[in-house]
Amino acid sequence: MWLLPQQALQLAGWLGEWEGEAFGSQETNFWRQRMILAMKSRLEALAFDASSLPAVVGMHANTVLWFSTSRPLAMAMVSDRSFNLEPLNALHLDHIVGSPEQQAKGFGATLLQGLVQRAAMTQQVLVLEPQSPGLEAYFGRLGFRHVQEVDPYLWIPSGKLDNEVCLRFVLSEDSDHERLLAAFKRPPEWMGVTEEFYVASRQDTSSLDVLALFACSRASCRRGFARRLKRSKPSAAYEVGDIEEVDLSEIMAIMRSPEKLQEVSWSCAEGFGEGPWTSLPGNFSGLGRCSISQKAFTLPGVLPSLGKIDLVIESLELQMRREPVHSVSITCNLGILAEVLEVTRHFFNTFRVRAAFHRNPLAWNLEARKGALRMPTIHEAYGTICEAHVIICISLHNHISIDGIQHKRLG
Repeated sequence: MWLLPQQALQLAGWLGEWEGEAFGSQETNFWRQRMILAMKSRLEALAFDASSLPAVVGMHANTVLWFSTSRPLAMAMVSDRSFNLEPLNALHLDHIVGSPEQQAKGFGATLLQGLVQRAAMTQQVLVLEPQSPGLEAYFGRLGFRHVQEVDPYLWIPSGKLDNEVCLRFVLSEDSDHERLLAAFKRPPEWMGVTEEFYVASRQDTSSLDVLALFACSRASCRRGFARRLKRSKPSAAYEVGDIEEVDLSEIMAIMRSPEKLQEVSWSCAEGFGEGPWTSLPGNFSGLGRCSISQKAFTLPGVLPSLGKIDLVIESLELQMRREPVHSVSITCNLGILAEVLEVTRHFFNTFRVRAAFHRNPLAWNLEARKGALRMPTIHEAYGTICEAHVIICISLHNHISIDGIQHKRLG
């Protein structure tokens, strides 16, 4: 691993040796030279800027070496960004370039494969923005797919990624809900009802830290769940914590008397009510409740190899609204996100269902309850770049290791 800015000039020097060397087709060589110049410029700037200390990682013979002086055969610069689908974050591929040497062929693809796995391990998704049809074709051959529904420019990987993601589409009007139900000729595969109850500290007037309680019923089965939702300021989106199964009788007791929350020992409730607004725990109050009815159907058009995907039509009933708010919830594997988005949008278009993509699906019911319904702005869609940059390089070996994951050279 190379630390910046100490060794930025050394890396820039290696890039300088690759500069001007012909490699591949005319279009490939054009974009390769642009990437080399861009990476050199950033590295030279970092060499004299100690305000941030990104890291350079070198991969050698199944291990990661610190302060290595070995010349890499492929190099990538990445940065952390927001992603337009909570709670995921993006690891953005800013630049990637390989050595012009013949023995370096295939190492760029191997480096990308390692970055995909590295991102997935940290609840991120590797994203990139191809700048030409040729680059789109190249990244498409490596398994990347365009996710226009999430962002008009981003491509993400497809394949074996274990992370699950939830999608939410908000239906525009009741007529869209009726057309959607009419599209399915068979009855729902299952139906359910969920009662949600939201609790916060009485002193937390901006609802920055909320505990959501769920009493779920499906057929004769009833279960209880809880999860934490936090935000830094009233205008920020909620960050959603992991869901935890809890005793349903405890949830019912808290719904009757929020102060009962002090008697439970849930992991998600640890430290709840002890925010900066007060030094005293307790004194909880209910923010409100809502009821959600669910009808689940199999999402049509999904290839059998991708498995069965449920399309759940949800109707959210609010106390201050005469008619329910309808939406669609879909949960799928991150590796087939692009395919599921494409199939879902085609299905909506076929049956003329107007549905808007919502970027924070797990906090949707709370935001609707608080009247915070809105579409993402263009700035949110693009995200913001963090200061921490990472440069990852591949050395001259057929087997490499990225964060403990073994990868073979491709090509």
